[in-house]
Amino acid sequence: MTKFKYIPEIFCLLLFTYFSTSWVLSIEDDRSKKALLAPLLTLEILIPQHKVELLNANFSDQLHYDKLAQLQFEIEGLLFEATLNQKSNRLLKDYKETSLNYIQLTSMLKTSQRLISENSSLNDQKLQGLMDAIRLQMFAFITTHKQEDKEKVVNLLNKIDTGNTQQGNWQYLQLIKLHSLFVLDNYELTASYRQKLIEMPVIESVIKELEQLNIEIDKIALKQLIALFSVVLVFLFLFILIIKRHQSALEETSELHRKAVQVKTQFLANMSHEIRTPMTGVIGLVELTLQTDLDEEQRDYLEKIQFSADSLLVIINDILDFSKIESGKLPIEHIVWQHDKLIDNVNMMLGKVAEERGIELIFDLAPDIPNQMVGDPVRVNQILLNLLSNAIKFTEHGHVILKGSIINQQEDNNTPQILYQIKDTGIGLSEEQQSKLFQRFSQADQSTTRKYGGTGLGLAISKLLVDLMEGDINVTSQLGKGSTFSVHLPLVVPDTDIAPSAIVKQQGMRLLLLEDNKVTQGVIKKMAEYLGASVVLSATVSEAKALCHQQQFDIALVDWHLEGETGLSFIKEIKQQSCCPKKFVICSAYSQGFIEKNSTIDDAILYLAKPLTVLSLSKVLNNEYAEINPAPSQVQLNNQHLQPVKEKLAPQTDHHNTILLVEDNKINQLIASKLLIKLGLNVDVAENGQEAIEMIENNNYRVVLMDIQMPIMDGKEATIELRKTYSTEQLNIIALTANITEEHIVYYKEIGMNGHLGKPYELEKIREILTVFYSLND
Repeated sequence: MTKFKYIPEIFCLLLFTYFSTSWVLSIEDDRSKKALLAPLLTLEILIPQHKVELLNANFSDQLHYDKLAQLQFEIEGLLFEATLNQKSNRLLKDYKETSLNYIQLTSMLKTSQRLISENSSLNDQKLQGLMDAIRLQMFAFITTHKQEDKEKVVNLLNKIDTGNTQQGNWQYLQLIKLHSLFVLDNYELTASYRQKLIEMPVIESVIKELEQLNIEIDKIALKQLIALFSVVLVFLFLFILIIKRHQSALEETSELHRKAVQVKTQFLANMSHEIRTPMTGVIGLVELTLQTDLDEEQRDYLEKIQFSADSLLVIINDILDFSKIESGKLPIEHIVWQHDKLIDNVNMMLGKVAEERGIELIFDLAPDIPNQMVGDPVRVNQILLNLLSNAIKFTEHGHVILKGSIINQQEDNNTPQILYQIKDTGIGLSEEQQSKLFQRFSQADQSTTRKYGGTGLGLAISKLLVDLMEGDINVTSQLGKGSTFSVHLPLVVPDTDIAPSAIVKQQGMRLLLLEDNKVTQGVIKKMAEYLGASVVLSATVSEAKALCHQQQFDIALVDWHLEGETGLSFIKEIKQQSCCPKKFVICSAYSQGFIEKNSTIDDAILYLAKPLTVLSLSKVLNNEYAEINPAPSQVQLNNQHLQPVKEKLAPQTDHHNTILLVEDNKINQLIASKLLIKLGLNVDVAENGQEAIEMIENNNYRVVLMDIQMPIMDGKEATIELRKTYSTEQLNIIALTANITEEHIVYYKEIGMNGHLGKPYELEKIREILTVFYSLND
């Protein structure tokens, strides 16, 4: 069938050739016909003039004959140019000959009549009377055309004796007689020519020829129009056929691409599952081992393993996210989320990392940023983490600032946007390097990858996510002077106002800030003054002690790590003196437990995690000491369908605080059980879906943690079977899976699962999901 594939195109090309040739020929035919039209139109004008002049030849002068000759000449020339049918040709030829004969006879008759009519003086009176009688009778004949008048003229002419040559007027009489006989013989012939000319339909013939020629021209024009229309139609059809061919080829290519993307996505999902399953064991066992008694060397090794495993997990997540974005299968959520919790999450993830690298991480967030927003907090969190982690990674000394503000875009009808700016004092970028940013698997140069590591996907993913959220991301940088990444995102606030986190201002409070970083000083001073406090700055312990001796302070914010000293030494020394501030708060990115472990002060230490925010500082100033910055849970979106159980079955006391774990992997069973027990839950374990169904029928579980891929009966089959008996309110089923693509999540919801929990297991994520149903341990 392949050899007949292009028959439609060949047929169209043949039609196109035929109709285009026909169109060109019709143009040439039209030109030739119109060339014939001109002489006929002229003949239509000249022949009536010629006929009038011809018929009036009897009464004309020499000028008239000249005009007639000119018309005759023009007509003969036009007859030579014109192409006429045979009948018209014969008619015009006959007209030409008749007109010539007529004009010749008319001219001769006119000459004879003029000679006859001239008066002559004859000596002979009798002969003179005869000549007068001949003239009168000739006039009567010319007037009446009667035969008897003709005979009378002949009789009179016969009386002239032309035989007597000795007669004095012999020649004159002979001439008169000859001319008179000529008139008598040819006058009727001339009249017949005249009548023939009058009756000859030469003008009508020319008009008919014109009409016929116009009809032919009209037919040619119609043919030309049809040919042109056919050419255009065939061309359009051929164009459509070509477009269809290309469209079909494009569809085939798109289908192949779609299948390739589908295969790639499935491959990545399978690889994700296969990699995450052992990663769950590695990360979980390391986390459990870190909670046991270890010496410093062992703990150091395990922490390095944990860091490497977490890094590998980030790479896996980046590749999976990029694949989902590339295939158009990463939806952007639009839910209400809290800005302060997102910032706390970023703080928790990066604060300690920055502190360990000796980098000052600073949050400079405008107070007018609303706490409640509508959007996708997971993806906003991902963008900020990518940009901030890059800034920390590529900054060897100095600081990294996350600045947030509200702006109005004039080019977008003053639509409010939230602007995040990540400024660092790192290695910076050249213009050439900036042009390569936001490209997949690309960093500034290869030496960057060798020195700092990374896949080069982070910025590409951030760019794609910002585009999906209809925002904008750009960078300004100078080599060796740091970079500023700016992210513009649409600001949407919820219609129903949810109560924001309380920020209480403390007017008149006196605050001492011991901080050696000038940028951090300025940001914290701005926050404190916004909250109503008056701030005094100091950069060293000695300077702070001197300020305490000069004035009284209500509270002192003390940085943990100062240049060449620690904030604890200031607290220890000043507490022994009467000028001691009323309250002390140690600020650090290290955890409160780490600070207390390394503290030599017996008194309780209030702790505030760095970088500070307006909300966290407000809580300190408002005497909210307990858990000023509790470790925030990871921001989650896809478990919104979790709901407390409305118990239909009678509760059994033994299983009131018991959860069912359905998991076939022994290591995952161990890790999940340990984490659940740590939260204060009793754990029953089933190794496949069939076993889980039997245990659920015999016990009353609030929640079932259901692994997806298991032998005998997998989690999907088990869920479908359970939903035939238990509604989503009677039994909460949470999917345990390493496949966290959107398609899988949607499918899990469709078959009746209430939410999902990704692998590897994380204690805080488990806590967030199960807090709805159980009272958990801290």
